[in-house]
Amino acid sequence: MKKFYLLVLMFISVNTWTEEGQITRLNGIDIWWEEYGERDHPTVLMIMGLNSNSQVWPEKFIQGLANEGLHVVIFDNRDIGKSSWLTEEPGFISFLKILPTFVIEYFVDFTLGFMFDEQGRFNMANPAPAEYDLNDMALDGIALLDHLNIKKAHIVGASLGGMISQEMTLNYPDRVLTLTILMSTPGFDTPGLSGPTESFKQSIKKSFLLNLLEKEEEALLVSEIALKGTRFPLDHDKFKDQAKQRIEHGINTSNAQMMAVGASPNRASRLREINLPTLIIHGSEDPLIPLDHGIFLSENIPNSKKLFLDGVGHEIPDEVLSEIIPAMIKNFSF
Repeated sequence: MKKFYLLVLMFISVNTWTEEGQITRLNGIDIWWEEYGERDHPTVLMIMGLNSNSQVWPEKFIQGLANEGLHVVIFDNRDIGKSSWLTEEPGFISFLKILPTFVIEYFVDFTLGFMFDEQGRFNMANPAPAEYDLNDMALDGIALLDHLNIKKAHIVGASLGGMISQEMTLNYPDRVLTLTILMSTPGFDTPGLSGPTESFKQSIKKSFLLNLLEKEEEALLVSEIALKGTRFPLDHDKFKDQAKQRIEHGINTSNAQMMAVGASPNRASRLREINLPTLIIHGSEDPLIPLDHGIFLSENIPNSKKLFLDGVGHEIPDEVLSEIIPAMIKNFSF
């Protein structure tokens, strides 16, 4: 009888209202989502990146698109935010947190030794077992469109979201009107493309350690500083408020999203299959996914447009929305 109830839940949608947005049972899991603008207007589905819930999207970005007469939908990817957390903190991590700091530091150094390959790129050769992959995450977005009775949408993905949006466009092109890829990659292991900067690798170490010491806000600050380019300085007071909002919305530091990347095929050889209007947006000083990844995407997706932002890192500053939004609207208007 219990199995029967679980089976039924997989085939029905159950909405639960939260303070903002709502949670719906989709693709076998709970997905938190929120919409802006009129549902009968063209839809923009926005997919956020690794370890980041939907609150990372700048409010001015969302409202700017909605003000252009678009129906904007954001959601939390699986394993983050208020969507289902499919992976829990391993018992040994919980135990590690109560040990002396020098032991935790040793563990961090040991772990990071396996994170990068000989070329200094993220190691995708022997990924840990993953419960899901990027196609599963793409299907979460498709299921949300189905729930909203939307046949096609403009798909916008940032970082990991850009990888998911590529999967969606390659595997389900009939659901995609246009594609916009922000600061992303065809695959971390794409031959000839560079890995993260050394300074960013050090920030990974610091933020990992701070998370193990249960200093989430400090860990977010370390990452944010490392991700920024030189063009726009960080507003610490503003970011402090944003960090609290992200933490309150839910950050699963034990999520399996990076393992999902490793469990998914590199997309470099398939990029020429994309025949929809595509816009590539990338910062010239991106320390996590360097600019050569964006250049590769733009050179291998036929007829794609590009917007490379000088002095911008792995970020979406409010100051460049005046460049980003018009470029996106032009791509939407194909």
